[in-house]
Amino acid sequence: MPTYSHPTKAMSISNAKAFIASLNASDGRTSASKKSTILYACLGKNTPWPDESSPPAPPQNVEYENQILKDNFIGGKKIDTGSVSHVVPRKNWVSGTVYSMYRDTATNLFSDNASPFYVVTDQLNVYKCLFNNNKTASTVKPTGFSTLPFTASDGYTWKYLYTISLGEADKFMTSVHMPVKTVSATDGSTESDRLLAVQAAAVDGAIQVIETNTSGVGYDAVVDASVATAVTTQLTVSQAVDVAISDNNDRYNGSSVYVVSGTGAGQLRRIVNYNGSTRTLTVNTAFTTVPNTTSKINIAPTVTIIGDGSGAKAYAHLNAAGAVANISVINVGSKYTKAIALISANSTHGSGATANVVISPKGGHGSDCIAELGGDKVALNIQFQGSEGVSANGNGYIPSNTEFRTISILKDPVLKCNSNNEFRTTESVANTSNSPSTLRMTTRATISYQSMNGADPVSAFEVRDVIINERNRLRAELGVLEFVTVLGAEQRKGTYALQSSLQAANAQIVFIREDETQTDTSFYTAYLNNVASYSTYAPFTKDDVLLKSGSETKVATVQQIKGPEANTASGEILYTENISAATKSLDQVEDIKIILDF
Repeated sequence: MPTYSHPTKAMSISNAKAFIASLNASDGRTSASKKSTILYACLGKNTPWPDESSPPAPPQNVEYENQILKDNFIGGKKIDTGSVSHVVPRKNWVSGTVYSMYRDTATNLFSDNASPFYVVTDQLNVYKCLFNNNKTASTVKPTGFSTLPFTASDGYTWKYLYTISLGEADKFMTSVHMPVKTVSATDGSTESDRLLAVQAAAVDGAIQVIETNTSGVGYDAVVDASVATAVTTQLTVSQAVDVAISDNNDRYNGSSVYVVSGTGAGQLRRIVNYNGSTRTLTVNTAFTTVPNTTSKINIAPTVTIIGDGSGAKAYAHLNAAGAVANISVINVGSKYTKAIALISANSTHGSGATANVVISPKGGHGSDCIAELGGDKVALNIQFQGSEGVSANGNGYIPSNTEFRTISILKDPVLKCNSNNEFRTTESVANTSNSPSTLRMTTRATISYQSMNGADPVSAFEVRDVIINERNRLRAELGVLEFVTVLGAEQRKGTYALQSSLQAANAQIVFIREDETQTDTSFYTAYLNNVASYSTYAPFTKDDVLLKSGSETKVATVQQIKGPEANTASGEILYTENISAATKSLDQVEDIKIILDF
């Protein structure tokens, strides 16, 4: 027997909400009490792609994500909670478009890109379409901030949901996506106050729309008739005005009377008896406010709502042909999860009209905009300044004038420093108390050049140079590196020793500049990534003499060395993207937007 299953939209939305909630969680003092998720946006890879005009797709394997990608990191910036938002597809309101209306039974509610059920206007206000006037084009832009649905002059009924602030638009809005949120308290902004009002006004299980499926034929109606007299359960239609109303007894029995305006406006009653000669109708329930000569009424087929909620009431509008054109809901009721609407008059006129009840989402329209609009995607916005951190000591330092080609999201790295980027004797997983705003993911080496030509180093290192050390080259020559198998001393010299030294330890220069803390012009600071070593060999240490890979020329001596501020083998890669070469400039902000799909 075949079976069919699929994850629901609610599951995806729940996962997205849980992800954001984990970023807002607070941790205790010990690693065992960690509840938060700490994310860093990491820039990496300063070396060219094989084809710079066409970056390759990132490999999806353990070696790449756990080693190669991380070894190429330059620096990471912490993603704070203000840099994260649920997002949904952006749907701009465009005049002349036929929009879908919200239906709780729609199977393509979130996937109908050609005819969405919500829009954002050029004023960044978001509205949900509750009724599309029988699939006609929308020509009147929705406006206003009422917590109640409203009908525009083009027949569309809209529900205002929320307004995107300029700050939110700058961070999270793109040509494809727009932010969506809920709030639990005001942040003092007009936008949050409006959303709070919308959430508070939402009615769980409300019926705000009943749409006509088939219009039926032959129904009688009375429109805008004036009231002559009325008592609690009877009402007489004025004969002073020429109104199309039947003189036949019982003609409107079973239909409903609605007080359109004047005293008692808004009351709906079912007619149980009609006297044609006097135009007097008797209703099933006494009027709460008795109509009078200021009142006008409509008579139309009765709309009966049957469901598991209560309080919903509606009345029908007929067209000139005696068919049901549409239905107005005058009381939305509450707590409905299922309902049907029946349209009836009596056996003397009208038949065939049917209608479909549209029940609001759980909590009511506007109670949870994230769920209602299908917010199962999360946007991250990270801004890298021209230079991040402290260049003088390398704390959290991400230098400018460096190229990068990968953007990655790293979750919960193991840190070697505290929140002030000060090194600690023990490593610990990033949490809310120990995680700095930026992480230097490179090794920082203070070096002094061995030979200077005035103020200029001889054989100076350059960005992307691969470096090795003299310590390992000599050990290779002597045959004491454990992987050296060549027995002859002469054979171990030259190229073989250089290649063995490269295998024992190497690194690549990401950035290099004069040491700003020294007056000695031979002192420079180099930032290295792809630092690798064989077995337990220390890659580079203080007093190591550095060489360029492939050359025996001694270039510089290590005066001080500090490893990355995070264990580069730690953390989980949640996202990575390969891009064409981008250069971090001192006077430029890198504004990065990432969409995570749950």
